[in-house]
Amino acid sequence: MVSKVSFSRLVRSIAEEISDIKFLLRSGSGLKIVLKYMKFRRKRRSIERKYKPATKAFVASEIRGLQLSNDWFVGHLPIWMWLFEHFDLRSRAGLKALEIGSWEGMSAFFFLKTLPNATLTCVDTWAGSDEHDKEAMSAVEGRFNANLLGHDGRVTKFKGTSYAYFMEKPKDLTFDFIYIDGSHLADDVMIDAVNGFSALKPGGIMVFDDYIWGYYADANDNPANAVHRFLEMKRGKFELVYLFQQVIIRKTSL
Repeated sequence: MVSKVSFSRLVRSIAEEISDIKFLLRSGSGLKIVLKYMKFRRKRRSIERKYKPATKAFVASEIRGLQLSNDWFVGHLPIWMWLFEHFDLRSRAGLKALEIGSWEGMSAFFFLKTLPNATLTCVDTWAGSDEHDKEAMSAVEGRFNANLLGHDGRVTKFKGTSYAYFMEKPKDLTFDFIYIDGSHLADDVMIDAVNGFSALKPGGIMVFDDYIWGYYADANDNPANAVHRFLEMKRGKFELVYLFQQVIIRKTSL
């Protein structure tokens, strides 16, 4: 017999799924993307169950010592752990990673702790985006600096826009892993996606954060619309690894 609590959770889950599907369709997803969303929504549950103990252990042993004003990243830890294990990134030598949008450094800290052979470039203006309180941003950058103390030899900080970074970086510098979590305005996401894909090695991994994120009233201004356009543009040149609250692809050709 189904308990009232279990039934209530089921109803909330169904309502959330319907709401997300409507949002994706408004954002130009198409039926194939909706079916992928439904598939990975269910896969996420098994991933979370498998990596729940490791997530709890990491939070207890590592994250509690950081200076953080929020825990936006913690909910994604099981997916990251699954991803790194699935592609055996922990043991890959000389791995080069790029993070666009670093905030207080929680994701950067996790990457450096979990990928011992990686070097990381962090790109952020630390000026905030439309949804942020601009007066609080100086404290955010200060927490980033404090949280990454001790990793100076493995992390490069670029303070500026992602566009400026791609214009200034050496043309022959390429990455094995790119995380896109900068400006969430669709046009900016699209620019980061195109520039990032160009700088991504064949076989490299790209992750888009906040895929289902509806801050802007016009659905076409949110990240999902840019992701959909980008996936259509690069069709045949990537493998879709995961699609739910984040979208993960592996580059298969130039």
